[in-house]
Amino acid sequence: MTDAYLSNGQSPDDHIASCPDCSAAIALLDEPGAAAEPPPTLREAVLSMARRRRSPAVMGMASVTVPYAEQVALMEDLLAELSAPQWEAPIARHGTVRALVEHLAANDATVASFMGVPGGSGTPMTSFMSVPGGSGTPAHRRWRDQAGSLLERLSAGSEVLLGVEVALAGARPARAPLRQALIQRTFETWTHADDIRAATDRSRTPPRPEHVHMIAEFGLALLPRALKEPRRGVFATVMLTGPGGGTWTVPLSRASGHVAVLLSADAVGFCRLLAGRWPPDSFPYAAEGDAALARDLISAAATLGCD
Repeated sequence: MTDAYLSNGQSPDDHIASCPDCSAAIALLDEPGAAAEPPPTLREAVLSMARRRRSPAVMGMASVTVPYAEQVALMEDLLAELSAPQWEAPIARHGTVRALVEHLAANDATVASFMGVPGGSGTPMTSFMSVPGGSGTPAHRRWRDQAGSLLERLSAGSEVLLGVEVALAGARPARAPLRQALIQRTFETWTHADDIRAATDRSRTPPRPEHVHMIAEFGLALLPRALKEPRRGVFATVMLTGPGGGTWTVPLSRASGHVAVLLSADAVGFCRLLAGRWPPDSFPYAAEGDAALARDLISAAATLGCD
């Protein structure tokens, strides 16, 4: 989303037409024969005010289904390339590539079931990607068909569904709106695709920067409850750099307080930390303020993956 203030497609000119204050200011600016020449920056100042007065954007269905569909397509291309021996390549957390794909399908099933997709079956993914006819192992086909059916249901679904709470995947029980669960599906699909790439001597591939940003924001929202000893009355400011980066101030409790630590790290690296793919003891970051809190945040972030 390029403009965080666009909630309903209203342009600045549309806003001015419906806002008496802004339209009066523009009328004065454009009025011929005015006694005094207005400052050259006035029009942009009024337009800027109109933008700020619009309500924040609401994340629409496409904004969370497109990143997931893209990672599903990349995973499908990757799995279609695997040789029979590569399906049995060892993977640390799940044994083999085949077992990893079965694990991914099982975690996808929570959201798929909510959307009415039967487990282990569904419509082939021809609407979303090129699928070799009848190809793949049973694990491949089950994951592919379920993910494809889920995407088809989502594409036909109402945006109202995005606010409905569903269970998130992972060892730590949590519930969140469907929009967040779909970001998690994007995150896990990318993470496991990179696991497979590493196991089969392929290069890792990060998501698009805007998708990295969404994943980081998703993880940071879960971070306070992941702390073993929640801090009361303090905030943490996290500044992520590189593609997909940004700055977030994270409240570590419901009580208001002060910023106790400023933590800085690479955005893609931080997402890999969230996935448990970067040991917290060796994760590179910089911190100003409470050093012990910074270490606790890094350790907690590493527990938020879906394994």
